[in-house]
Amino acid sequence: MKVLHLAAGQLSRGASRGALWLHQALLAQGIESRLLTTDPHPRGVGVASVAPGRWGRFGLRTLQQLDRLPLRLYRFDRRGTLSPGWVGLPIQAMPGYGEADVIHLHWINDGLLDLRSLRGCAKPIVWTVRDLWPTTGLCHYPQGCERQGKGCGHCPLLPSPLWPWPDPSQRGYRRKRRWLKQAPITYVGISPWVAGQLRASPITARSPVEMIWNGINTTVFQPMSRIEARRDMGLDPEGGPYFLAEWRSPRSEPWKGFQHLLAILPDLRRLGGRLLLFGHVPPELEGLAKADGVHNLGRIDDDAQLRQVYAAADVFICPTLEEAFGKTMAEAMACGTPVAAFACSAPADLVEPGLTGALAAAGDSAALLQAIRHLLQQTDRLAAHCAERARQRFGETASAGAYANLYERLCAGAVPGVQPP
Repeated sequence: MKVLHLAAGQLSRGASRGALWLHQALLAQGIESRLLTTDPHPRGVGVASVAPGRWGRFGLRTLQQLDRLPLRLYRFDRRGTLSPGWVGLPIQAMPGYGEADVIHLHWINDGLLDLRSLRGCAKPIVWTVRDLWPTTGLCHYPQGCERQGKGCGHCPLLPSPLWPWPDPSQRGYRRKRRWLKQAPITYVGISPWVAGQLRASPITARSPVEMIWNGINTTVFQPMSRIEARRDMGLDPEGGPYFLAEWRSPRSEPWKGFQHLLAILPDLRRLGGRLLLFGHVPPELEGLAKADGVHNLGRIDDDAQLRQVYAAADVFICPTLEEAFGKTMAEAMACGTPVAAFACSAPADLVEPGLTGALAAAGDSAALLQAIRHLLQQTDRLAAHCAERARQRFGETASAGAYANLYERLCAGAVPGVQPP
C-alpha cells in the first residue's frame, strides 16, 4: 500500500503538523507513506517538498499570491480565514503520483492544489477535512453565516469591493460543487461535528463521508508531575490555581472566542489564579501580555516543552465558538489537564463532562467561569481519566489504524461511490 499525502503550511503547525504525525504513524505500521509539503524546510523520512529548489519555492510563493488575488479587490481581508482556491498545481504533476495507490489530501490551500485536476484523478482520494472550507465558497469557518447551504454569495466577511465585481464566494461555491462531485473523494471529518457538516453540505453530501478522530502524539503528550512541571517553568510549585489558554486575536479570529476569556479575566484573578498564555501575542493584546496575573509563555514549537506547560496547569480553557477539532484541548487532556470549553462545534464532541472537563452554554462567559470553578474542585480526580480517554480516542496509533483500514477498503472498491484504481 502506497499513500501520497499533500499538506500546505509549516510542518510544525496546524494541519501540516497533524498530517506529519499521521504519516509517521503509518510508516510505523508498515505502510509506504510519502508526504509532500510546501514547508521550505521539509524534514523526516518520506517527507519532501512539493516543488524543491529555489525556483520551486519561488513558484509556490507566486501561486500563493495569485490565489489571493481576488481578495485584493476588497478593502479588508482577514488573512487566513478566506481562501479562493482558484489556482494550484495539478494532482497528476505531483511527485510520486504515478506510484501511489491512494492520494490523501489535508490542508491544500495557498495555491498548492488545482481542484479541477481532481476530476481526472485515476486513484481513490481521501480528504481529511480540518475546517469547513470544502463546504463553503471561500471561508474556512462560516462564523454564524448560513449562506453556505444556499450557494454562498454576498459574503459577510467581504466588505464592498473597490469597484463592482462578482462575489468570489459564490463563484468559489459553484466551482467546488461542479468539480468536486466528479472526483473520487472520500471525505473524513476529524470530529463528529465536521462529519455532520460534510453530510449536510450540498457540495459534499453525495460523496462518502467517514469520521476518524484527529490523532495526536500520545507518546510525547502524556502526564507528568504537576509540581515538577511548575518548578521547571519557574512557577510556584504549590501556587495557583494556574489557568492555561492559547493567545488568539478577537479582532481577526472572533470565532476563537478569546473575547470571552477576556471577559472573565477579572474573576479568574479574584480566584487567586494566574493565566498562562502561549502562542503569538496579537498586536492589540500586547498590553495584556505584561498585565498582573498574566504569564506570557510566547510561541512554543517544542512538543516536550509544550507537554510541560499543559501539565503545569490546573485547567485548560478553550473558549472557541467554532472549531473542527481542537488539538490543544486533546493534547491538554493527554497530559492529564481537564478542559473548560463551550458546548458547540467540536469541543462538544471532545469534552466529556465529569470525565475530561466541563462544558458551558455557547458564548456564555459567566457559564464558562462556572465550569472552570467546578473543575478546580476535582482536577486531581479527573487527571487520570483525561489521559486515558485521550489515549483511547485520539492516539496516533488508533488514528493510523483507522486510515489504513479505509485505504484497504478504498482500493478494494468497498466504499460506495469510489472505484478502485
